[in-house]
Amino acid sequence: MIALFSFLIKVGLSGVVERGIKLLERRAELEVDKEKLRTELTAEYMRQVVEETRIMADFNKAKFSLPWFWMFAALFVLPLGFWWSAVILDGTFHFGWNVANLPTPEMRQWAGDMIKWIFYVGGGVAGVKAVLKR
Repeated sequence: MIALFSFLIKVGLSGVVERGIKLLERRAELEVDKEKLRTELTAEYMRQVVEETRIMADFNKAKFSLPWFWMFAALFVLPLGFWWSAVILDGTFHFGWNVANLPTPEMRQWAGDMIKWIFYVGGGVAGVKAVLKR
């Protein structure tokens, strides 16, 4: 449920989350003792999740606006993109390059994490917006 609320906030539907919290508060008013306390705690927890998500969104917005951040990220992302392109081209067109796999399981995990970061977290979108503004 927390993941759903965080996702809704990230996609700009914080009003839906706020209504969900208000619904929990209303339900708490109608309940007795232990159930009421449990529902009130759930509502407060949701408020804290909403606040944390807003803080992290502001942090990411500030981070994505710094050119140093993008230069640092490029040190890792560009070589990964070059390697990934070589793997795909060699596998598709059989150039005979014999592109090696990444040498350790940790490096493969890091590569997967970088791809998730670019496409899932929204860094790619922020980067495209920054390029298009110029």
